[in-house]
Amino acid sequence: MPAPLTVVVAVYDVEPYLQECLDSVARCVPEGTEVVLVDDGSHDRSGEICDAVAAGRPTWRVVHQANAGLGAARNTGMDLATTDFVGFVDSDDILLPAYATLVRRATEDGTDVATGAVLRTDGRVDRPSGLHDQALQGVGDVAVLVDDPSLLYDTTAWNKVYRRSFLQAHGLRFPEGVLYEDLPLTVPALHLAGRVSVVHEPVYRWRAREGDASITQRRHELTNLTDRFAAVSAVDGFLEQQHLDDLRVHHDTKVLRLDLPLYTSALPEADDEYRAAYLTFFRHLVDGLPPERRAALPPTLRLYVELADAGRMDDLVRVVRARRGPRAWAQDDRGRLARLRDNLDSFRVERALGLSTDRLLARRLLTSTARILLPGGVRRPRTRRRPGAG
Repeated sequence: MPAPLTVVVAVYDVEPYLQECLDSVARCVPEGTEVVLVDDGSHDRSGEICDAVAAGRPTWRVVHQANAGLGAARNTGMDLATTDFVGFVDSDDILLPAYATLVRRATEDGTDVATGAVLRTDGRVDRPSGLHDQALQGVGDVAVLVDDPSLLYDTTAWNKVYRRSFLQAHGLRFPEGVLYEDLPLTVPALHLAGRVSVVHEPVYRWRAREGDASITQRRHELTNLTDRFAAVSAVDGFLEQQHLDDLRVHHDTKVLRLDLPLYTSALPEADDEYRAAYLTFFRHLVDGLPPERRAALPPTLRLYVELADAGRMDDLVRVVRARRGPRAWAQDDRGRLARLRDNLDSFRVERALGLSTDRLLARRLLTSTARILLPGGVRRPRTRRRPGAG
């Protein structure tokens, strides 16, 4: 019986993590699975590790190519696949035994896409991925995007398998030469598939790499912002083409709540060109946003939105610096007095906009002041995700 699945592993300079990843693939995929390792011009020993692991495994093959980026590497592997289903694994992550369930469920359910729950790991501690929990916890074993818009939070490519003929029929491929490759493929796939099989047991361990100059930690770079905008715009264009206006609002609200604050945090260290591109991205998201959704935003995010909408970039930068620090994802080295002064100034701006009652503002001001004054009140950087997180 032919193998049902091809797993494509795009590999680039991941020597410390690659062996563990490939060992997990060998353990967790169905017997006879095709495995295509695409070494995308690695400078370290990643290519050698691929060759060594694939040796003696007749269903494994290695492709060495000049560096072309994650999207191109995945497309190379997809073009070489010969099986009914194809899946994609990032080469610093780890498959879990339930991954094999994805193909079985898609086959039994007659679906073109199957997706599964995810664990987040720092290599020491695992925890459920909040992003994927938000997407999948409230849906059944089979979900439909238009009925279950929470699936818009499940936009990573690698916790899924796809029927290959389905991807070919709809011309679904990863964009090349850009960041954020997952989003323009996964959202159209989730909709066009109609019914999507859901495995609620974790199928994938998603690694957070400490100390990386990750895609998230480089949000202040113009290319990062413009590539994210391009990915979001591609999805919005697809949803509009399909006349899915409600899903477009759901999608842009998700991006406004999750993505835009990350780029907003980078504004204090960004140049004028970046800030102008940020406003373009912002206006794309809020154009047509229902007033009730705007009013329901968390207080600080709503303050950012109102200042950006008014074109008050100087005030927006002042408020971001006060509440997030002068540099995104770096230790806040301001003294407590400076932080208190900046914090109070940001609340004056918020009060002048009339976004909340004086009583609520006073309560939040007291809470934020206590966080600054109490031990441990200085915000510490958090580990962020490297490329390919949708």
